[in-house]
Amino acid sequence: GGQSPLMNAVLSGKTKAVKYLLKRKADPKVAEKDGYTPMHGAGFQGRAEIAKLLIAHGLDPWEVHKDGHPPMTRACWGQEPRHTATVKVFIEAGATMDAMQACLSAARNQGTKRELEAGIERLKASKEEV
Repeated sequence: GGQSPLMNAVLSGKTKAVKYLLKRKADPKVAEKDGYTPMHGAGFQGRAEIAKLLIAHGLDPWEVHKDGHPPMTRACWGQEPRHTATVKVFIEAGATMDAMQACLSAARNQGTKRELEAGIERLKASKEEV
């Protein structure tokens, strides 16, 4: 299907396999046939722990695919609690106000909306302190 072993492990939620492949120098920047990187796969499938691993291995959580969407937006589209957890990872990785507001308008999950609203409020408060 045009997927690297790493991408397949990400999409399948196989955290141990992702750790194994990254430890053995699998390149997390290798995209599948349509240009989606493992980080986009982690967002799409709502794989919070895997997103953390990929960020720790240098994958850009803000890379925009040719369709115009970053990985966080893909997580915002998801309706499961695991998608909310993944959005939280992206917020903690330094999501901008614009990214969170765009994600909020795309969110379909009430938990995700609450997480984004809280992230927006924290960012506003931190700017007011400066």
